[in-house]
Amino acid sequence: MRTLSLLLVAWLIFGSAGYAAQTTETQQVAKIKAQVQKHGAGEKSKVRVTLGNGTMVKGYISKIDESSFDVNESKAGQATSLSYTDVRKIQGPGLSRGAKIAIGVGVAVVVVGVIIGIKVATTKIGPL
Repeated sequence: MRTLSLLLVAWLIFGSAGYAAQTTETQQVAKIKAQVQKHGAGEKSKVRVTLGNGTMVKGYISKIDESSFDVNESKAGQATSLSYTDVRKIQGPGLSRGAKIAIGVGVAVVVVGVIIGIKVATTKIGPL
């Protein structure tokens, strides 16, 4: 009886860990599907797709299916069919939001520095 209880507890622990991993994967696939749907299909829907093995595919989404989507490489014109489960990350063209914020902060720091420098250079210091 004790052995049966231990086996049942072990099965519950390891079974739930597998379920949690499966749930996370299902959420990731749902997230990727939503992003693909958001971009839509057509030559204006340019994307950069990073796959689970590190490969990057660039182009535009030409076809969206239930289990996969196609990306046509802009230069070669060759379509690559990608399964949602193989995709790690999908991005639109251009810079990420974080990069844009970093550039904005950098520009603001330079502008403030120039203003302070001009102010210091034009300020007359009288005799002490």
